[in-house]
Order: sequence, then structure tokens, then C-alpha cells
Amino acid sequence: MRPAHLVEAVLFSSARPVSRGALASCTGLSAGEVERALAELAGRYSPERSGVVLREVAGGFQLATNPACSAAVERFRGEARPAPLSAAAHEVLACVLYLGPLTRGAISRVRGVNSDAVVRTLIERGLLAEKGSSEEGQAALLDVTEDFLVAAGASSREDFPPLESLVRKEELERVRERLLRGEGR
Repeated sequence: MRPAHLVEAVLFSSARPVSRGALASCTGLSAGEVERALAELAGRYSPERSGVVLREVAGGFQLATNPACSAAVERFRGEARPAPLSAAAHEVLACVLYLGPLTRGAISRVRGVNSDAVVRTLIERGLLAEKGSSEEGQAALLDVTEDFLVAAGASSREDFPPLESLVRKEELERVRERLLRGEGR
């Protein structure tokens, strides 16, 4: 069996991204063999050549339908696209992505409005999840999920532009002050 066949079979069977380490572990291949297999699969499953593409997302690899074929796939599945996220949801995701993990209270302080309903919706959609608790141990810390990274087409947080390139220094200082004001409560 060729290394690319083994890696392809594992990726095909997984609904989640699979890391290089997990691919090596479950196939018995060396790191170099996994890399060569992924390179071969990237050529075979390139968007120009296939309805299935190899994506590097959320710290791993995944076989997925080619976005150019999404209309046909959606018609076949008879599924409607999920409702688009609201501006408030995008704002909460950006807060958590760039400043997180954050408590619900911290998210509301940064935004200047109660964000509980938006946070609840994002948790239900699998884009936010609890990842531990605050230093005081009373409030859950929320962070973006692997599903968020997959939906964004990102491998990690580092794939997003730095916060300093998106927000003026004065605005960033104002946001950080809002965060600090709530820490002593």
C-alpha cells in the first residue's frame, strides 16, 4: 500500500481535520512519508482538478468538497445554508479571536452591550466553546473552536491579520481599559 493511499483513507474516514502527528501515528508512516503523501494528495485534490479538495485547517488536514461545487452539493443534500451570522456575532467572534479566551462578562465589556444571547447562539453553532475558567475560577472562559477555524479556512489564529494592523492604537487601548476595569469585580 502506498503512503498516499493510507493518508487518503484516514482523511476520507474523518469528519474532523487530522494533524500530521495523528496521520503518522495511525498509518505507521514517518513524518517525511506523511509530508510526501500530503503533497501527492494536494496535487490530486487541487481545486482545478477535483470536486474534492485537500484543505489545511485548524492545525490539520481534511478532505472537503470543492467550494466551487457548493451549489450542486447543497441542492443534492436538500439543505439550506445556515443563517448568516449577524454583525454582533462577527464582533463577538473577533473579540474572542483577538483578545480571548474571554468570559461572557469580558465580551460584554469590550462590546459595551450585553452579549449573552449572541454568545449562546455561537456556542450552539459550535463556533465558541468553554475552555477552562477565569483566574477567580467562577466564570467560564470562552474561546473559538476548531469548527470556527474550519469555517474561516484557517489553520490557526496566526492565519488572521494582527490586531494592531486592523485597529488604531487608541482604540485598542480603550478596549484593553474596558477589559481591565472588570477584572477587580
